[in-house]
Amino acid sequence: MRLVELAPPATLTEVARWTIRSVDDLSSVRSYLLTALRDATGEDDGPELERIVLVASELATNALRHGSPPFAVRLLCDEGTATVDVVDHRPDVPPVIATHREPGAGGFGLKLARRAASELGWFRDGNDEKHVWARFATA
Repeated sequence: MRLVELAPPATLTEVARWTIRSVDDLSSVRSYLLTALRDATGEDDGPELERIVLVASELATNALRHGSPPFAVRLLCDEGTATVDVVDHRPDVPPVIATHREPGAGGFGLKLARRAASELGWFRDGNDEKHVWARFATA
């Protein structure tokens, strides 16, 4: 099952961006993202911020596994929402939601993201990039 190809709303502003080179970078990106989310939303740690960080980590892992470098995680915000946008340079390979897999076989990151986020999508831009994004209500 494929995601619908759709860009996030144009009202979003990039708040922060982190480059990822390998899975070794994910831990620090999760920490930086949590700090940026606290600053952007004015919220302390809580289930909603943890859910956003978890989805960002899943999307970044997918990019590392199925995309091409360079990779980036971006935090985009507008009034009342936060969006994580994971960028790779393999626009010819659309994200696919895994179906018919046994538990423990992997491939559930997009399913998790679809359940946790209020919106989930992807798009190709004119810079030979693929963006997979998840949007969350924060207000």
